[in-house]
Amino acid sequence: MKHETIRGWIEISGLPKFSTIIIPFMLGSVIAWSEGYTIDLPALICSLIAVFLLTEFCFVLNACSVYTDYSKLSSGGRLFRGDASSLHSTGASGRFNAFETGRITVEQALTGAYICLVAAIPFSIVLWCVLHTGPLTLPLGLTGILVAYSYSRGPRLSYSGLGELDLTIGVGWLTVFSGYYLQAHCVSWVPTLAALPWIIDVFKLKLLRELPDFAYDTMAGRRNLAIRLGKRRTLALYLPLTLASWASYSVLLRLGAVYGIPLLALPTYYTAKSLVVLLRGRVLEREEELNKLVRDAFQGMILIPVALIGIFCLKILAVV
Repeated sequence: MKHETIRGWIEISGLPKFSTIIIPFMLGSVIAWSEGYTIDLPALICSLIAVFLLTEFCFVLNACSVYTDYSKLSSGGRLFRGDASSLHSTGASGRFNAFETGRITVEQALTGAYICLVAAIPFSIVLWCVLHTGPLTLPLGLTGILVAYSYSRGPRLSYSGLGELDLTIGVGWLTVFSGYYLQAHCVSWVPTLAALPWIIDVFKLKLLRELPDFAYDTMAGRRNLAIRLGKRRTLALYLPLTLASWASYSVLLRLGAVYGIPLLALPTYYTAKSLVVLLRGRVLEREEELNKLVRDAFQGMILIPVALIGIFCLKILAVV
């Protein structure tokens, strides 16, 4: 039974999606090193453990909230057969299947999520009191907890059209800024400016990923931004947001990150592929076209911080 529960926990955690938190956090650290700050290895290890635990808290909490909401739409408090796999936001990773098959209950998952939250607190205290990473260490950690909790619990921002902003702040900005601060131990505009392409793409993809679950979210009473705008207006934002993200690449030149600019060709390629799918004009009529659009857009998005890490690593090597 314990073995099945562990398997269920792993499934609902959605470990591959941890890349959306860990990679931008590492980007912030690399940016700090490129600015001449010494690598603080103990702080890096300690902070990565804390970030991992808080990411578990965030993802599992949201999976429990989404599953609970959707299960209310079906008879017996369970999703209809096949519904779990059709939900893009969480079902595509198989996380709902863990609930459906009984490997883990929502109550067990919630208990585990809050255990992860409590377990992260000592690491934050060590960073602040022992490793002296700066006075903003605890406020940044508390902000991360608040962002994660507010999305699906408490004020439930994902229901009011503010969830997109909440997620953009948490995943887009806070991850990079925290990674920078815990290495540099000071505040700077550099991580925010460097992360602009990533921040814009996080907001864009969050809007896009709401489209496959549009009908379910509507029935569940969610009034996220995609539902408020409608499908066509949401899709209409994709091109201008993409152009804004590409335009923000120019900020890197002002930050002295010149040598690795060609590395951005890879995320640009996948984003361009998604634009081709969009411009074919069949996204709202054909589910496979929408899934391809989301898939290519996600690949383009996650490759942005990967490319930026390479760019700032080259900046470090250029100085050496």
